[in-house]
Amino acid sequence: MAATENEPCDPIPVQVAPVSSTLNAALLRAIRAERARAGLTQGELAERLDWHRNTIAKIEAGDRQLAAHELVDVCRALGVPLTTLLVEADPRDREILGL
Repeated sequence: MAATENEPCDPIPVQVAPVSSTLNAALLRAIRAERARAGLTQGELAERLDWHRNTIAKIEAGDRQLAAHELVDVCRALGVPLTTLLVEADPRDREILGL
């Protein structure tokens, strides 16, 4: 079912290779921390992304991973560069990403 103009939608699911569990854990902690630092609720972040609040809740709980193209949107919505979200990532993961 397609979302109406005023109804948020979930991102289109894309088949991607899973991210390492340590990288995913670092990302979800950083997203939660940056959202809180910005004073945003899950609903407010979801609204900025035009996603459902449940999508943000699943991401922060580790029940859903982000695709690379979604990371760009999340960074924009939070007003932070990707490097900020990856500060606590394993150095090997940052290196393989070229950061």
